[in-house]
Amino acid sequence: MDRSGGLSRGRATWLLYAVLSCFGFLLNGLGAILVPLQKDLRVGRDQVAFYPTLFAVGLLIVGVFGGLLVGRVGRAVALRLSIGGMIAGGLLLATSAQALTLLGALLIGIGGALLIQLIPALLSALHPHAPAAAVGEANGLASAASVLAPLMVGGALAAGMGWRAGYLVVPLVMLVLVLVPAWRVPLPAAEVPADDAPRADVRRLIGPWVEVLFAVSVEFCMVFWAASAVTEWHHASDGLAPAVASLFLVGMATGRSLAVPVTRRLPRARPLMLVCVAVAAAGFAVFWTAPDLLLAGAGLLVTGLGVALLYPTTVSRTVAAWPHAPDRAAARAALASGVAIGGAPFVLAHLADLIGLRIAYLVVPLLLAALVARTLAARDTP
Repeated sequence: MDRSGGLSRGRATWLLYAVLSCFGFLLNGLGAILVPLQKDLRVGRDQVAFYPTLFAVGLLIVGVFGGLLVGRVGRAVALRLSIGGMIAGGLLLATSAQALTLLGALLIGIGGALLIQLIPALLSALHPHAPAAAVGEANGLASAASVLAPLMVGGALAAGMGWRAGYLVVPLVMLVLVLVPAWRVPLPAAEVPADDAPRADVRRLIGPWVEVLFAVSVEFCMVFWAASAVTEWHHASDGLAPAVASLFLVGMATGRSLAVPVTRRLPRARPLMLVCVAVAAAGFAVFWTAPDLLLAGAGLLVTGLGVALLYPTTVSRTVAAWPHAPDRAAARAALASGVAIGGAPFVLAHLADLIGLRIAYLVVPLLLAALVARTLAARDTP
């Protein structure tokens, strides 16, 4: 155990951090390209929302079949497939053919979903005494990387280079660079085949699975539509809106960078999640009621700070629910993430077309309230 609170970061840990950071850039940056993409395609908000839905479809596919795949090919091969899928998907997304861009979004989703499944199980194996801290730190670095995405998209749009230059170049180059180490760095193998999980344990997984669903739903309602909100509510320009929306990601990066000391101070899940939800709700209230862009940005920052540790905490609880089959549990967590990313932001977009974006955004506090109810009803765990 080291001074960092139980995390001894070797080459395998840093490799996982780097790959997750690339995916964080691609996934969280997607919200920044929806407005220019909508203008490019000349379609409604609900139609362009289909792109993040494809990301979610990838998570659903891996959530159903990922445990079996990792059990067959092993974690190391699955990691390489994840990196390759994201690279291929990014190249297709950069094309001008709509069908190929849709396929590209799906491949990024599948590759990223494999990664989301692998990260909690691998980090839990590498850091068995502090799994939530390790997952939180990994997501903290990914959030820090993802902050660059809307800034780079906004900068590329302002410079007349188009959203592709700001969105795709950096993560694809980084993924190519980490592909070689991914062949050389040894990773911990699963101790028990994924198919050995007893069926009776399914009930233990349901509660934490629902928590992941609510937490990820809140996160990506903010990630995908905050830029649209500040554009519509405060008339921010195409270049400024992604930059203001990135404050939510700044808040998440800050919160997740503090994962080790925070989880050390609040080691039990219930008080940690209740504090996080309270901070997120307060920030959202400021964002939703803000009379000007500056205050809305401050609200986004605080919301991100509160949301930051919800996913690491809930996904760690999900993996811990099946200690004998962590890869299969992580696959089920990926399935929850897929349902959340594909469902909640899409519902929000559809409601926005019907009743307006401001009223539709009240989905977020409803999700936070549901997460509080689930947290209070659940057995408290470390």
